[in-house]
Amino acid sequence: MSTEEILRQAGIVLAAGLASAPLAALIRLPVMLVLVAMGLAVGPHGAGWVGIPLDSPAAQLIFTFGVALILFHGGVGISLRVIQRTSISLTLLVIPGVVLSCVLVALVAGPLLGVSFTVALLIGAVLAPTDPAILIPLFERLHLRPKVSQTVIAESAFNDPTGTVLALALAASVVAGGDLDLAGVAGDFAHELALGVLAGVLGGLLLAALLSGHRFGLWRNSPLAAILAIVAVDYFSTDRLGGSSFLAAFIMGLIVGNLDLFHMRRAESHERLMEPGMDQITEIATMTVFVTLGVNLPVDAMREHLLPGLGLMAFFVFVARPLVVLVCAAPDRRARWTGPELAFLMWCRETGVVPAALAGLLLSRQVEGAPVVAAMVALAIVVTLLLQATTAGPLARRLGLVEATPGPA
Repeated sequence: MSTEEILRQAGIVLAAGLASAPLAALIRLPVMLVLVAMGLAVGPHGAGWVGIPLDSPAAQLIFTFGVALILFHGGVGISLRVIQRTSISLTLLVIPGVVLSCVLVALVAGPLLGVSFTVALLIGAVLAPTDPAILIPLFERLHLRPKVSQTVIAESAFNDPTGTVLALALAASVVAGGDLDLAGVAGDFAHELALGVLAGVLGGLLLAALLSGHRFGLWRNSPLAAILAIVAVDYFSTDRLGGSSFLAAFIMGLIVGNLDLFHMRRAESHERLMEPGMDQITEIATMTVFVTLGVNLPVDAMREHLLPGLGLMAFFVFVARPLVVLVCAAPDRRARWTGPELAFLMWCRETGVVPAALAGLLLSRQVEGAPVVAAMVALAIVVTLLLQATTAGPLARRLGLVEATPGPA
């Protein structure tokens, strides 16, 4: 592909992404749905203006570093102090909860879709992460009770790396072939988590020091360049060492977003410089991921698995998620969850950026069952956004979880 062709296609992808927001507002649909639809419209199944092969360097960059930036931004937005009260529920939801969701979905996906149990587990793992990019603006408009909104947003940020690690460990097992080695998957899972946490903490502390008002804050006046450089180096170094680079990126963001807990600080002028720029970078990454997913949407696989896929989505939304919340959050006496709060937790879990990126990554690596996984992700995005994102506001009001003005948790 020539330089001119690369620039032309990049321009079309960005133009499609930019056109999606006003179009979504006009037709009153979630912007993520419109982004995927725009990708489908300009891709091989539509006008044919864009063709980004999933094994190309461009696609690999979009579905790896692009998602790392999104996860870093998600970590920056989490307040550790706010979520301290619900930390037990959060821990259970984002580790055993993700595994439980994966297994429940796999038990139904295997018979419904006619795939092996390993591929069914892979479907469950890819579907497990939720999307803070959709939830944050929704909750800001609603003035939802902070205890609930921060918990849901934190869960959606924390379960992204957990689901990613599990999905990639399972993908490695699928590629290796043979029977599912649960001990091997568990070992890979623990290994990737441990290295990811270590790399994230080290990279986060380094970046925090370089951006702080301390005498070591050498890059405080160029925060965006510093973030891009350190996140890129940390991401690819962690990946080379066999750790979870996605988890490392998220933990780096968590540390940078909570500098005061590490006895560091940033000047307000540097804060104002960093936040809008980081929002713009994340917006570009999100647009590119979703439009590129739409370009490569496995339309034939979606059509082939439409009815069983819709059955799986019904189980996913109405059975698996409520069971996970009941098992992981309801017993937490410290959080003192009320019935309406638990009901909202059960309902609110939109599928978005990370599952989309994981599906693209699996397709690019030609993992067995990847077209089916991508089809289920596309259906999950459509179903959860249409069914849950559009009803979250009315449900919160009905349950009495909306405050007249933002209040304390």
